[in-house]
Amino acid sequence: MNSSSWILLISNSTVHGQGYLDHVEHEIKTFLGPAKTVLFFPFALFDRDDYAAKAKARFAAMGYSLESAHEAEDPKKAIDRADAIFIGGGNTFRLLKALQDLELLEPIRRKVKKGAPYIGSSAGSNVAGPTIKTTKDMPIVQPRSFDSLRLV
Repeated sequence: MNSSSWILLISNSTVHGQGYLDHVEHEIKTFLGPAKTVLFFPFALFDRDDYAAKAKARFAAMGYSLESAHEAEDPKKAIDRADAIFIGGGNTFRLLKALQDLELLEPIRRKVKKGAPYIGSSAGSNVAGPTIKTTKDMPIVQPRSFDSLRLV
């Protein structure tokens, strides 16, 4: 990890009585600063389309363009184009398996090591560590290994 890495880990995306990411809007805007395009990874939830639509609307309200990796023709090229990375919450096992199956762990790691801001919420925070061995999520799918992004 180099000193140019920027990582914002959020324990959850909602707080009782508030909307999606409302409780961390200030922190996200301060963290992302002038970044324009955020690449979102909705792989921790089953309904990726709905989750991506929710994230797109929320980030648009904060002044950012959000593209979803699940809609990208080539997710690896989308990583290269993005100014920032946001990996959302849900089931950590489902998320890690999808990132492994699509061979996205290394491209994401490389992008963040080059200085792109990384936001992880819930499961997205879990995969920022060296492994997911400490998660309390139910193992609803089996990833190839528990090794994850190793950003922190």
